[in-house]
Amino acid sequence: MFAHILKTSDPMRSAWRWVVLLVPLGFPLACDQTPTAPTLGPQSRGEASLLFPPKTSFSVFDNSHYFPIDVNRAAQQQYGPSATATQICGHLYCWRAVVNGQQYSIDMARAVAQQYGSGYVLGAVGVGSYDWRAVQWSALSDEVLPVMPIASDYFWNVSAVQAGLANFQSVLTTIHNWYGLRVGKTFRLLQPLVGFLQSSRTAAQWNALSDSTAINTYRYSFLYALIAEYQRAYPAPSNLLPIALVPYTGSSPDVWLGAADYVGYAVAPPRASSITCPTTGPLDYRCSDATYAIGHELGHAFGLKHSCDVYPSDPNCQNSIMQTGKPWDAILLPGEISALLATPFFF
Repeated sequence: MFAHILKTSDPMRSAWRWVVLLVPLGFPLACDQTPTAPTLGPQSRGEASLLFPPKTSFSVFDNSHYFPIDVNRAAQQQYGPSATATQICGHLYCWRAVVNGQQYSIDMARAVAQQYGSGYVLGAVGVGSYDWRAVQWSALSDEVLPVMPIASDYFWNVSAVQAGLANFQSVLTTIHNWYGLRVGKTFRLLQPLVGFLQSSRTAAQWNALSDSTAINTYRYSFLYALIAEYQRAYPAPSNLLPIALVPYTGSSPDVWLGAADYVGYAVAPPRASSITCPTTGPLDYRCSDATYAIGHELGHAFGLKHSCDVYPSDPNCQNSIMQTGKPWDAILLPGEISALLATPFFF
């Protein structure tokens, strides 16, 4: 049986202070040497001189508010007109400004501020060289933003993180399609971002924290730790921008405890970044469970409550995804469908 964490009231709901921590680049260089090459796509905002164009949008995932950073320009803005940008490996943090043969770190957060101004924040869509983005945060609304924090021992492994993102996207695509089938319309999804600051927790520590939620004393430890990890890099969510949070801990298909929601966050355990799911049913037990975890918590983020609490007399309330029904066979009750259609998320 899937033992996920259900939402209850908690004093932390009124006590968060949101901080965005953006730091200069200076991590050690034990990285995968294969960069994520950019896919050429239409230029946005007339910025044809930018060094790295944004990736072409996925069919499900919107990246229209993500823009590239001109790294050569950043090098010159920070170190003078003679500076040039170079890569010393294939990771996000392997860009350097070269001045008179000396190498210096490039502050990408400063580059975003100088090249785009207010309303934009630094983000990353992977950990390859070409994965930095300026994210137009002020324009993000009425969509779900998936974010994948990365365990410290995988942070420098470009290809492994790419695989984790592909798995996460497959789970998101499946639950996106499931909602489309049950509601007749579905919600909007932004292209997933990654946590671009190296975590203080290893994969084993994140997995142990997930497993610890089976003990009531640690019921929300995984949730709060993931929220804190998210806050190190990105601004607070809003009611119109729920955050879907799943950590990447390598191959952890059977780490499945800890799903929860909290004021704009829908959290699911490492299983959701460890498996590849088909876009529609039937689903094996891992995919059924992973899509239930994220789909149930997103339901809360959309304003739904547990089905049998709201509709106790409905004989099908247990079969709803907002109770214990799992995709692909899970349902939504008529009142839940009406409630979702009344939100700005479903189009």
